[in-house]
Amino acid sequence: MNETGSGNESSSSAGGSDTPSEQVVQNAIENRAQREYREEIVKDMAIEKMKENMDKIVTKLTKDIEQKMDIAVDDLFTEVKQFNLKNYELKQLFNEKPRVEGSTRCKKGTRTDGKLPEKEFMARNSLLTDLFEVKHIKTIYHIFIVILIILFLNTVVHDFVDTGSINLGFRPIVAGFGKFHIALMLWSCMQVSTFLLYPCFRLWASSRRGFRQGSGLRRVYDIGALVMFVAYQCTFVVLAIKGLLWFDLPPASSTAYLMEMTRFLMKAHAFIRSTAPRVLVADGKKKPDSKPTNPDAHRPLPAFSKYVYFLFAPTLVYRDEYPRTKQIRWRIVARHALEVVGVIFYISFILERFLAPLFEKFGHAKISSGSFVLSLFGSIMPGSLSFLCAFYSLLHAWMNGMAELLRFADRMFYRDWWNESTFAGYIRSWNVVVHDWLYTYVYKDCVENVFRNCRPLATVAVFTVSSVFHELILAFSFRFFYPVMFVQFEFMGLLMMFLTRGMGKDIGNVLLWLMLSIGNGLHLSLYNMEYYARRNCPGIGDSVVDYLVPVSWSCNGISHNPNWTITAPWSMD
Repeated sequence: MNETGSGNESSSSAGGSDTPSEQVVQNAIENRAQREYREEIVKDMAIEKMKENMDKIVTKLTKDIEQKMDIAVDDLFTEVKQFNLKNYELKQLFNEKPRVEGSTRCKKGTRTDGKLPEKEFMARNSLLTDLFEVKHIKTIYHIFIVILIILFLNTVVHDFVDTGSINLGFRPIVAGFGKFHIALMLWSCMQVSTFLLYPCFRLWASSRRGFRQGSGLRRVYDIGALVMFVAYQCTFVVLAIKGLLWFDLPPASSTAYLMEMTRFLMKAHAFIRSTAPRVLVADGKKKPDSKPTNPDAHRPLPAFSKYVYFLFAPTLVYRDEYPRTKQIRWRIVARHALEVVGVIFYISFILERFLAPLFEKFGHAKISSGSFVLSLFGSIMPGSLSFLCAFYSLLHAWMNGMAELLRFADRMFYRDWWNESTFAGYIRSWNVVVHDWLYTYVYKDCVENVFRNCRPLATVAVFTVSSVFHELILAFSFRFFYPVMFVQFEFMGLLMMFLTRGMGKDIGNVLLWLMLSIGNGLHLSLYNMEYYARRNCPGIGDSVVDYLVPVSWSCNGISHNPNWTITAPWSMD
């Protein structure tokens, strides 16, 4: 009995010891769950607090920038009014009518021995390089850098708040510059082809001397050489475009590649057009007493090194010699390289944050006319900002960086186009490098040799050549033909030249900026609409007709809203 009782007691005591241990484990699990729950709450609160702080920082920076810009603009006007021009070497920068030296601009009807004036090269800085010596204009440059930083922060904060992930805004760069190594390979092929043009030209110049002067065989030989050069240029364009289509280069890589193709064509034409008259003069085809239009006409044929330097020099007008600087300032080269990279990111942020959201839905469903109008006007400011960024990157930073590397001293790549009051003045001032080529090898040749002093036809020829190559670059970069640029250049450009000819300075400048802003917005809107419509619309073929006919107006195009009304501002209903 006792043994039985003691066994029961031991068993009962063992059972009682198991119950508290289970409770301890359960309590530990509950405590751990509570701690993890509290930690999650603290983390969520910390994340929300960080989001609020980041939003406050961005808001504060925006207000500070606006205030700083207002103060800088006011101080700028005050300093310009009190600026003592005699103490600076920038006198011509603030004159109403600056004296233009070494340019192709001349008074109407002015000739030199019956010929239009030639382009003259001289050592000079770019206009913005001199303007940045004024501290308030330098401050505006700094403000643009801060705006880039704010755009970067805006992109990061916006995506982090909405999705919880960080988007650095690099998607347009990655998508646009894909296969860039292939573009460089194709560019190298074009460069080698342009190098080979020089020995072919020397062969023509030496072999034609084997024919008797004035004979028909020499004339046939010269015409055959001219036909071969034209055939070379046409073949060059066809093969370059075929290579682009074969490797299916993305838009940004295609644009850079086609711009280089155009540059090679212009360089080749400039070299042949400038040096071929030397061969004709040396062989007695021209009268010895006639004054040549080219300053290098009586010199011997240039060496290959001069030709190579011209191919890389930041100019499209050929000369044997250019003004050179004494040394390369590598800090200037590095600064301009950073500016080019920065502007690329700048434009990428603009596309990512402002333009892509407006047009990425085109082609998925019908777009109302109201939505299209809103997208059009919503792209005017981003388009104008992209326009200014592209100007600064290409015509200031890139060209000055290349000029510094090559010690090229004449750096007038643009004039003060922002002050122009006529469209003709803007065309001459916006891109001096291309304008000089069009003036020297298209306008001047048309006036003197083709149309015989008929300047209107020569002007039409200049606009036609420019618009065709602009449209060629855009058509093959985006793989569709949408002649917005051609219409803007060929028709609106000529019309604006006549409309703004007799306007006052202030009204003309306001109208010029207004037309530039609207034109850039319209151009970006229509091209983005067509680009996204072709990506989103199914069943688009690969025939020539499919490339020529826009699909954005037919595949889920724009539907008209008939319910638009205008309410009187004084109506209270």
